[in-house]
Amino acid sequence: MHRKLSVEMTKQSHCIAGSITAGCFSTLLGHPLDTIKVHQQTNPRLSNGSSLLDVARLLARGDPSRLFRGMGPPMANQILMNSVMFTVFDVVKDAVAKNCSGGTGTISGENSSAMVAGLFSGFATACLSTPADWIKIQAQISLSNDDNGGGIGKRRSTTTSSRHDVASILRHGVMRDGIFPFFTQTLYRGHVANLGREGVFTMVYLGLYDRISAAVKARRRHDDGNNGIYGDHDQTLGTGTVVAISSSTGACAWMCNYPFDTVKTVMQAGPSSKRCERVTLRQAIRSIYNSGGWKAFWRGAGSSTLRAMLVTSSRMLAYEKTIQMLR
Repeated sequence: MHRKLSVEMTKQSHCIAGSITAGCFSTLLGHPLDTIKVHQQTNPRLSNGSSLLDVARLLARGDPSRLFRGMGPPMANQILMNSVMFTVFDVVKDAVAKNCSGGTGTISGENSSAMVAGLFSGFATACLSTPADWIKIQAQISLSNDDNGGGIGKRRSTTTSSRHDVASILRHGVMRDGIFPFFTQTLYRGHVANLGREGVFTMVYLGLYDRISAAVKARRRHDDGNNGIYGDHDQTLGTGTVVAISSSTGACAWMCNYPFDTVKTVMQAGPSSKRCERVTLRQAIRSIYNSGGWKAFWRGAGSSTLRAMLVTSSRMLAYEKTIQMLR
């Protein structure tokens, strides 16, 4: 019993260490592209004939650090989210697999358990990502106010541009709405859309990654034929394999969940003043559709998919390699 508890604690400590590394690494690489994505989703003028480089130059305006504005909450959130995501995925996957296959470990049971585990893992992480995304978007979207820009669902005051840092955004929100409404309503604006976003993304991303990586390992064992070609390393994926699998599954997952992300972004980038009518889910969907039809729901998908591939591959690579080093 004591040995089992010790093994479980070691496994959890490795998971936390891997989550910290993955959260820091993926956020540093992906945040500038995320800033560009937010502006393309909320400002149609930036997505009409503008290349990724043109948008980056517009946002940077000689100060590249502007592209990293609002990075603090997502980095801290990514560390926590990764811990929740991987832990919930493993727990739900084991539980569903045993329930579906009666503990026999059939292929169909493993496939369904991976997808269901990914869905529930996404729902769990959405509870953390919604408030962090609201803060991040409020900081990112202030770049448009600096440049006198405008976008979908934005009717912001002239004082907003002075609130770039997280502390100022939180302080202004509490003063405007009150402590309880701010932390229970304002920070969770767009939560329904975010549940769909995180649920679909993690289901496809982790679900497919789990099954493809398992197939690669099974193929290794088959090729090995107990001849010692791979030996104890048959459960370890190489760097190239991890990057290839995670980037492809990440891109697929992001294209599937992107409409949810666009709706969430428009809702969270909408007017934040208590005196203004805030953007509802139905209003956000109607506003996006009126701005360009169904294609508008994938506005900015090009740069964002590139970011998704970068973030998902760096996240999984950092996580896997950290776990391997600690074993």
